[in-house]
Amino acid sequence: MLSSNLSSNKKTSTVLLIDNDGFSNYTCYFARGLSKYLNVILYGFSEESFQNTGAAKENGIKFHCIKKRLPKSYSAINGIIRVFILFFILSSVLLKTKYDIVHIQDYLPTFFLFIPLLKLRRKQICWTLHDVEIFKFATGINGRLQKVFLKLVSQPSLMTGRVDKILVHAYSLKEQLIARKVDRRKIYVVRLFDYDYLLENTGAGEAVEYKGPKFGNGYILFLGNIAPWKGISTLIDAAKIVSKKIGPKFILIIAGQSYEGLKNIQYFEKLKNEDIKYVKMIDRFITDSEIPNLVGKSLFLVLPYNNLFRHSASGVIPLAYTFGKPVIVSNISSLVEYVENGKTGLIFDVDDSNQLADLMIELIQNNSKCIDMGKRAHEKMLNEMSLDVCCKFINSVYSIRD
Repeated sequence: MLSSNLSSNKKTSTVLLIDNDGFSNYTCYFARGLSKYLNVILYGFSEESFQNTGAAKENGIKFHCIKKRLPKSYSAINGIIRVFILFFILSSVLLKTKYDIVHIQDYLPTFFLFIPLLKLRRKQICWTLHDVEIFKFATGINGRLQKVFLKLVSQPSLMTGRVDKILVHAYSLKEQLIARKVDRRKIYVVRLFDYDYLLENTGAGEAVEYKGPKFGNGYILFLGNIAPWKGISTLIDAAKIVSKKIGPKFILIIAGQSYEGLKNIQYFEKLKNEDIKYVKMIDRFITDSEIPNLVGKSLFLVLPYNNLFRHSASGVIPLAYTFGKPVIVSNISSLVEYVENGKTGLIFDVDDSNQLADLMIELIQNNSKCIDMGKRAHEKMLNEMSLDVCCKFINSVYSIRD
């Protein structure tokens, strides 16, 4: 049965949407948006994401959970086992399912093995490449081995040459692929989506006060997992400078789980033991149900990322814009593309804690400017990053034939 808001004769094609571990909220929300234009068969890693993003309410989506068949714990051996199991899952799905387009997310293990067969069957192959370089989530030799293993089982160089369409989230990322001799005609830029679904489902009976954009509330917020590319030391240095200049009249909240093996990030552990009352740490995974209040009550968000982040884009910006919050970002190209300097956010030089401190003070002391920028940010999100705007564009990309 097709979605009631669209007549069946408008849905003549079916997309097979395959999730990747770690992208479930994005993929499920994407499925929800696509279901307005196409029939969607979604193989996902998370039933919870399917429910929480509102995708489960769409009649035009058939959902199958991959994760149930994979090992529950993570280890080197289980990682190899997961790859083999995923290969057999993909072989069954790709061979037995009826679809016109297959669309995968990021570095999906073993998918490259099926490309010749998909080409023979004349299936359109689309690939959303969230990161144009594989991130290492561990340090030292473990990190290097992890990167080599993922490259081996996903073959990104082969993929970029053989898939039909590549979607990236910034023009700077497109240019990076072109510099690697990827055909520019197959690369399309689509913005990261809004986060409106966070306002629809608070989850498991947790009451959330937030009902919509609230402009100009109380504290500065860093949100997201703690990793070497997040610039935490720059942010903390900036907070200390702010305190010296205006006193401890502000609160900086750093909320996110630090990756395993990265507890030694400069200042991070030390900060927990220091008596810095204006910096609060929430060192754990932040659930979807917590985000509306956490972001909604903030003044603005800070993304102090360093050059290690240049191969990716950040969903934190559309998240902030969804809640009517401006951002302060480092001048990483993929971040700057999302920000109108002085209108929806402010931009500082990478690793420059003094410049970051000055911009933080500017917004702390000028609440009316912060509120105005938050409103402009929310408008920008509606016009450029809403789920419908993005999915309408992606649907048009599907229809482009070489």
